[in-house]
Amino acid sequence: MRRHRTRSVTSATVSIHVRNVAQMFNSLDPSPFWDRDLDKDAAQFVEEEFSEKLSAGVWHLHVHTQEGDTLESDLQAAVEHYYERLVNSARLRLRDQMRIARIALLAGLGIFLASMSARSILKGMFQQVPQMLDEGLIILAWLALWRPAEMLAYEWVPLFRTRPLYQRLAGIRVQVRPATGSVTAAHPRQHSDARPDEAKQRAEAPPVTLLTSGSHAQPHP
Repeated sequence: MRRHRTRSVTSATVSIHVRNVAQMFNSLDPSPFWDRDLDKDAAQFVEEEFSEKLSAGVWHLHVHTQEGDTLESDLQAAVEHYYERLVNSARLRLRDQMRIARIALLAGLGIFLASMSARSILKGMFQQVPQMLDEGLIILAWLALWRPAEMLAYEWVPLFRTRPLYQRLAGIRVQVRPATGSVTAAHPRQHSDARPDEAKQRAEAPPVTLLTSGSHAQPHP
């Protein structure tokens, strides 16, 4: 007799409320809609929210829009392509940084050996080497190794940590939904009791983007 264990897979959901789906993208990017870069603020919000939900097995992004008829498949493709580009960019940057760090380490070792050799030669030629020159060569030798050591020990960590996040975001499930009535406050509206100048300012105010997030668990056999 076999016993089957039941696993519970959590699914995390992040919701973004915008007036138009175009607000999700960089307005200066001339690429087609499905290949356009995300807006910097929107992408930062999505990444920060999902970075706190790494334990969830499935990620959902719900975009609530008040205007427009953007196809859900187009937005899905745009988000996937954007984060796939970031994955490739992070991989290339990590590879280039490690290559530059190795070259810098070789150069630093050369400067270190040259400084120590010059110090030994000066001590053999002169009975009394000026203290400033002696200490200067020591400082130069260690400074030549400090920067390559920092690059090899620490600077690759952020790129190494963000790449898995981008990989998961490239597989996110995007849904476009009509905005609910609670989001109508995002519309700038004019009031009858407002003065003309106040009404004009409200009418010219940019649309407000409301960003919210949530998570829920879904049992999965």
